[in-house]
Amino acid sequence: MAQAFSAEEIAAEAGITQDRLAWLVSIGIVRPNPQGVFRFGDIFRATLLSGLIEAGMSETVLERAVSEGWLNLDHVDGYMPLDPGPHSRRTFAEFVESAGPKAYALPAVYEMLGLPRPAPDAPIHASEEALLERLLEGWRLAEDDDTVLRAARLFGEGTRIAMIGWVELLAEQIGRPAQERFLRGEIDRFPPEVMLAVGTLIRLAPELFAWLGQRYVAQEFTGSIVEGIERFLAARGLAPMPQTGPPPAIVFVDLSGFTRLTQERGDQAAVRTAMSLQQDAETVARRRGGRLVKLLGDGAMLRFSQAKPGVEAALDLVEGIHPRGSPAAHAGIHTGPVVERDLDVFGATVNLASRIAEAAAEGEVLTTRAVAETVDDPSISFDHVDERPLKGITEPVPLFRATRAAREPSDLQR
Repeated sequence: MAQAFSAEEIAAEAGITQDRLAWLVSIGIVRPNPQGVFRFGDIFRATLLSGLIEAGMSETVLERAVSEGWLNLDHVDGYMPLDPGPHSRRTFAEFVESAGPKAYALPAVYEMLGLPRPAPDAPIHASEEALLERLLEGWRLAEDDDTVLRAARLFGEGTRIAMIGWVELLAEQIGRPAQERFLRGEIDRFPPEVMLAVGTLIRLAPELFAWLGQRYVAQEFTGSIVEGIERFLAARGLAPMPQTGPPPAIVFVDLSGFTRLTQERGDQAAVRTAMSLQQDAETVARRRGGRLVKLLGDGAMLRFSQAKPGVEAALDLVEGIHPRGSPAAHAGIHTGPVVERDLDVFGATVNLASRIAEAAAEGEVLTTRAVAETVDDPSISFDHVDERPLKGITEPVPLFRATRAAREPSDLQR
């Protein structure tokens, strides 16, 4: 059942005075029912109009916009997330005091999640308290004190990228074109089908995130259980100990001339090129059994379980990107031990692969001797180039150019 709000609760939630709320009611942007009860969507409407005033918009202009029908926010209820329910009966400081020895980290948890810290003397929602209590309890057995912060950062970054990107894409492809048509006078009212699509996609986003999150957790957890069972059986002599695989391979792929492209074709062309690289890197990494670790502006870092798929992926990207009109790419690869933490990868192997990519020319894939000697595949050739001094590396590094012996089309060209 939808929660009902009093005038005092609406003002407190929106951070406005009772006088401003009374004005919003008087112009019809916020409308309580005959019993004086407000809806959850009224919080958003009050916050939005108050924000416009704080940004310098005059009340007279807003009153006219509402009275002449130019500004109507009745439809925003269809965009709103689930009602979070009532506030707690205690302040945030009281909640932290009662939530256990690790609760001191909760203000920082909010920052890791990308949210403002709650005021110590203000309550948060009771449902929010319950989530935070479960978060602390779930990580209670972790050895490192900063584990709960790492967990919050992982979830915060992933959620922020997914949700903000979703809303920006929605605005770019659906909302903004309709808005521009309305502003140009081509239509006399905002298209109802656009409002319906916006409401559908806004409500879908958190549901899709929860569904996909469950799938990912199930995949990773199943793999972890299988590995644990194998090791348990091997420790009791019931099965062979799982073999340690080869060291992972790190691939850096960069675009040549990216700065020149930005200067000559503009920022939008550069953004399209960078997004194309991201899509290509994700596609190739998935096909070759690796993963895209992160984007680096005009480049990408990928991780593979061993050297061969890493070389194949680098060749796919370098051969496939340029023929489609993007700047030429170049890549560097090294294989060796790495430190993996929170889905990022660190260590000397990573640093060396990055420096090798910097040394590669347009259209070139360079590797270390370790990669060349590890990959035993007649379809890939390694030619010794030279020994080069690389930035931050004490000794010159023997470099090998990787090419396809049989010129097959890359994954991106198929």
